[in-house]
Amino acid sequence: MKVIAIAAVGRNGVIGRGSELPWDIPEDMKFFRDSTRGQIVVMGRKTYDSLGKALPARRNAVITRNPDWAVSDAEVYPDLSIALKTLEPFARNEGKIVFVIGGAEIYSLSLPFLDEVWLTEIDSEFEGDVFFPHYGGGQFTATGFTRIGVREQSDSQSPFRYRFSVYGRQSEKTS
Repeated sequence: MKVIAIAAVGRNGVIGRGSELPWDIPEDMKFFRDSTRGQIVVMGRKTYDSLGKALPARRNAVITRNPDWAVSDAEVYPDLSIALKTLEPFARNEGKIVFVIGGAEIYSLSLPFLDEVWLTEIDSEFEGDVFFPHYGGGQFTATGFTRIGVREQSDSQSPFRYRFSVYGRQSEKTS
């Protein structure tokens, strides 16, 4: 089963301000939609709450420590490792990718399980209170990962310079 974290991040590591994205980049939103459509998405409860509902055309899993929290449009799990173990047979049998889509705590918890990290790296600093783990100075620095691909922006409607980067695991992950 392939597990990928996907996010957009400012040069200073910001991924959010409150429950909002501090930028509007249509090409990044299209990339996210196209990449995750038909796949499995795993998110924390705060991310689910900020979306207001499960993402359509995807299998949605929400991680929360609150045993009383429930929704009708997503599967709810008490921790990430249980979610991944439960989703693994479906992902393998159906050839699906598990995308970790936030927030910050879920990204941090997912690092041992990740095969790749797909980042839209925005060449601007933003005010914010939610940060991507192991990111600073415009670079993902988690041990065991290296940049294996990059594509510069092609969205002429955005005021921001950015690139799509793929970081691949160079060491064994936790199964």
